Amino acid sequence: MSVRILVVEDEENIRLALKTIARKHLPCDEVIACEDGQDAWDKLQTEAFSLVISDWNMPRKTGYELLESMRGNEQTRSIPMLLLTARSDKNSVINALQAGVSDYITKPFDKDMLVQKAAKLLAKTIIANGQVVTPLSEQMAPTTSISDDVIKRIKGGEHALPVLPELATKVDALFQRPDVDLGELVKLVQTDPGITIKLLSISNSPQYRGLSEIKSLDKAIARIGLKMTQNYVLVLAKRGLFKVNAPQYEAILNRIWHHSLATAAGAQALAQKLAFNDPDSYYTVGLLHDIGKLLLLQTFADIAQTRSDATEQQCVELMEMHHGEIGALLLAKWKFPTDYQQVALCHEDISKVTQPSNTLTVIALANLLAIQNGFQDNTRTLDDEEIKQLAQQLRAGASMLESVKQQMTEYMASHSDM
Repeated sequence: MSVRILVVEDEENIRLALKTIARKHLPCDEVIACEDGQDAWDKLQTEAFSLVISDWNMPRKTGYELLESMRGNEQTRSIPMLLLTARSDKNSVINALQAGVSDYITKPFDKDMLVQKAAKLLAKTIIANGQVVTPLSEQMAPTTSISDDVIKRIKGGEHALPVLPELATKVDALFQRPDVDLGELVKLVQTDPGITIKLLSISNSPQYRGLSEIKSLDKAIARIGLKMTQNYVLVLAKRGLFKVNAPQYEAILNRIWHHSLATAAGAQALAQKLAFNDPDSYYTVGLLHDIGKLLLLQTFADIAQTRSDATEQQCVELMEMHHGEIGALLLAKWKFPTDYQQVALCHEDISKVTQPSNTLTVIALANLLAIQNGFQDNTRTLDDEEIKQLAQQLRAGASMLESVKQQMTEYMASHSDM
């Protein structure tokens, strides 16, 4: 009897990741994938499987409903099911256990934990059928460095790329129109109370403070400006997207975050002083220039929980080496313009580009000024000559650079809680 695994997941990226993990790390002959519980149930009634790995929330037939159907049918009753759910509340888990789930794991899941639980369930079925199973210790033995594992997971789809939060996506779509309607923007932002409160706070900060305190969102947006409101929505959405649980990696994350904010503020200030068109757009590019570091850090911290060979130094070296390509990959996934992707890829060495754009040069300079100003996320040694060359390309004098650094410092002081 062949060993076959059925993967049931409606999100394509996660489905591909589950299928890849099962093929590479579990002792099986074939992995079949379905988009929803109904499709899976149809296959289970006509084909033999040794294990089902299923999501909880799906269209047509949920994972819970699939489990109930399996346990109520003589042919499928004994097939083990590993349930994946983003819902970690006790009631969901209790309901699944009462319905006869074999085991469960919450999303976002750790690959090694998934493999460990799936292998144990699969082993029972294989042994019951008189087949030989590879010892779990052999399956779990690390065969690659943790850095290689991180890159492999991200590029291979085993670590699903994060999706830009819905509010940020909707606000961006609104700004694609020729005329942005203030009332529509207010209605959109009001759907997120946390971001609404933060925008009110920003409008009353020293950077924007007027004669009177603002208490309504429409007036807050009017004071901040439409484009900067779009930028701040992206800032706040991005901040909530990347989180790590270990204190040592949390400290690294905060340094990257503050450096990104400082670079964004510096890029905006430079563009304003150089009289470039739409200087607020430079803030957005600056904010995203090191996005690859955040994804690499988050993935490394997740893997480090099950790898004894993980060190902070490895994490820093990994980010320095690969953040450009990973950042460009993520920005392409989020459908940001190609010049954003180029900035992520080349901002630390613009010589890679034959004719660097003003945007790339501004971000490269703002990045170095942020480090020079103390907002440093790495151990990079500054080259004053490099700063001088970039400034000359932009025709930015020493007094302008000092003014930019001063604005950067003031911005960071008034946005220290972001």
